[in-house]
Amino acid sequence: MKRRDFLSGVAATACLSCAPSIITKPRPRLAVTMDDFSLSFDKVLTPLERNARILSAFDRFSHKAAGFVSGKFVEHELGDRVLKTWQEAGHVIGNHSYSHLNSSSEDHELIKADILKNHERLKSYSAYEKYFRFPFLAEGGNSEKIEIYRTFLRANGFLPAPVTIDSIDWYTASRFEKRLSENPKMGVSTYKKYYVEMVVKLSRHFQNLAEKISHGDIPHILLMHHNILNGLFLGDVLQALSDDGWEFVDADKALSHSFYQVQPSTPIRGRSLLSVLAMETGISDTGYPDAYYGFGEKTMDALGL
Repeated sequence: MKRRDFLSGVAATACLSCAPSIITKPRPRLAVTMDDFSLSFDKVLTPLERNARILSAFDRFSHKAAGFVSGKFVEHELGDRVLKTWQEAGHVIGNHSYSHLNSSSEDHELIKADILKNHERLKSYSAYEKYFRFPFLAEGGNSEKIEIYRTFLRANGFLPAPVTIDSIDWYTASRFEKRLSENPKMGVSTYKKYYVEMVVKLSRHFQNLAEKISHGDIPHILLMHHNILNGLFLGDVLQALSDDGWEFVDADKALSHSFYQVQPSTPIRGRSLLSVLAMETGISDTGYPDAYYGFGEKTMDALGL
């Protein structure tokens, strides 16, 4: 070997050993959970068509979601058919109370009985797991009620199902449904654009917040609802999230993560678990997109939505 070739090889090896290592940041992860299962709205899509499109969107991304069901919304043959399709597709069914009452304003004995009533309604489905989510993410509203509910849920074998990303789709859907009721043939592209962008931006915000409080590796739990908005646009939302770098993790895996056993002393009161934990650790929850304060009311007004 020529001296020049030998020295070139040594130099190349030295350069490789000195090169900085490239650390690939893991993709953020989330699981979709869908609440209520109100099946009354039937404009544009029938409830069964809506449900089929939701399940098709999940299937397209090989995602197993969780549906948190309030029994009063499915107390009929249609409701039974919908829940069986979720069961057959391999999704989890969870408890969202029977009557969808606000646990902060109602008597705690009434709420406890309502949770058990819903358990009786859902327990015949093999997809049913004893995860419980409070309607309105209320959880009692004050420390005394919170402890009563937590003790009750533990004693009855329920696991909490909090939320880290709130899509606030319930508000968007309420306005969308009103407009569709007035004109079922209206164009929907502006609603799709608004909704898809909103979910992506809110998801980014809560991932940033998770990183600020040293929980950037958690599988997020995204809150949505079984409504016309998701019947029409869920596939677009999932595609946009995937394009933005998100990875989907099955809901049962996310819900069983140890992070979701953390129960803050501060009342949740309709907020993301991350927002409450940040407040308790003295970290400011800044960066929430201005457009979606007040559920996005002013932004939707300005856009004519």
